[in-house]
Amino acid sequence: MKRIQSLDVLRGLALCGIIFANIAPILGLQFPDDGSIPPVYTAVELFVTGRFFPIFSFLFGISFALMWRGARSRSASPRIVLLRRVLLLGVVGALHQLLQPGEALLPYAIAALVFLLPATFLPKKWALPVLVPLGGAAVVFAAVSGGGLALVPGLFLLGYAAGLADMPGTLERSRTIVPAGLAIGLPVSVLGTWMQHQNTAIAGGSTLAAAVAAFAGLVVAATLSLLVVWAVQRSILPGVQRAIAALGRTSLTNYVGATLIITALKLLSGPLGFAPTQPRVWPLAMVAATLILVVQAGVSLWWLRTWRQGPLEAALRAFSWWEIVPLRRSRGADAAEATPSTLAPAP
Repeated sequence: MKRIQSLDVLRGLALCGIIFANIAPILGLQFPDDGSIPPVYTAVELFVTGRFFPIFSFLFGISFALMWRGARSRSASPRIVLLRRVLLLGVVGALHQLLQPGEALLPYAIAALVFLLPATFLPKKWALPVLVPLGGAAVVFAAVSGGGLALVPGLFLLGYAAGLADMPGTLERSRTIVPAGLAIGLPVSVLGTWMQHQNTAIAGGSTLAAAVAAFAGLVVAATLSLLVVWAVQRSILPGVQRAIAALGRTSLTNYVGATLIITALKLLSGPLGFAPTQPRVWPLAMVAATLILVVQAGVSLWWLRTWRQGPLEAALRAFSWWEIVPLRRSRGADAAEATPSTLAPAP
C-alpha cells in the first residue's frame, strides 16, 4: 500500500513541536529566582503546548486503523499482531519514563489496549456511528476538564474512525474540503489563541484557563493538519516536506533519541556552568531543540536512503508480525512503500 505523504509530514511536524514542549521539563528548567516568567515559556505555552500532542494522538488512531486493515488481510490472528505491537510500545514507554516521567508512549499503549483493541470488535456498519460520537464526547469532556493526557482516548477513537473511513486519502484528493476547513480554522485558531492568552493573564492556573487552552490547542492542531494537507497537495517547499516526512517515518526512533540527547545535555549543563534558574537557559534550550531537529532530519534522510525504517520502527514491526523483515532497501525500491508507521507515534 502506497504511503500517504501527508501522514508522514504531519507526524514529522508533530515531532518538531513536541521537542519544543518537552525540552524544558526534561532539562528541569525553572523560573528565575526573581519570579519573572521567561518570554520563551509564554511563547511555548501559547504556540506549542497542546498544539502538536493532539496531532500525534489522532495520527496514532489513524495508523492503528491502517494497521488493523493490513493485519486482517495478512494474518489469521490480526488482533494478536496489534497486541504485540502495543505491548512492545508499552515496554519502550516504560523504559522511556525513566528518563522522561510523564512521556506519552506508555499512556498510549495503555489507551490502545483499553480503547482501540476493543474497537476492532465493532461490526463495520456500526464502527463510525459508535466511534465518532463516543470519541467526540470524550474529547469535549477531556478538554472541559483541562485537556492533557485525558484527551488521548477520544482522539484515538476519532483517529481510528478516520482511518477506517479513509479520511486522509479523501482529504488529499479533495480540492474543496481543505480550503473550506482552513477558512474556518485559521480565524478560529487566532481567536482561540488570543482567548487563551487573555484567560491565562486573568485566571492563570484555573480550570477555565486550562479548558480554554485545551480547546485552543485542538483547533490549532486541526488547522495545522489542514495546512499540511494543503501544502502537500500543492507541493509547497518539497525539500522541507521531504525532511519533515523523514522525521515522521522515523518518529519513534527520533522521539526516544531526542530524549537521550536532551538528557545528556542536562548532565553536561552543570559542569558547563548552566543553572536551571538562569534566564539565558530558556532561549538556549530552544536553540538546542532546533539543532537536534536539524541533525535528526539530516540523519533520517540519510538513513532512509538505505534502510526502509528507523531502528525502533523496524523492531516494532518485526515483533508485531513475529518475523524478520529485510530492513535494507532492495535496488530500485520505491521510497513510498508499505503502511504508514505508528508511534509508535507518540510524544
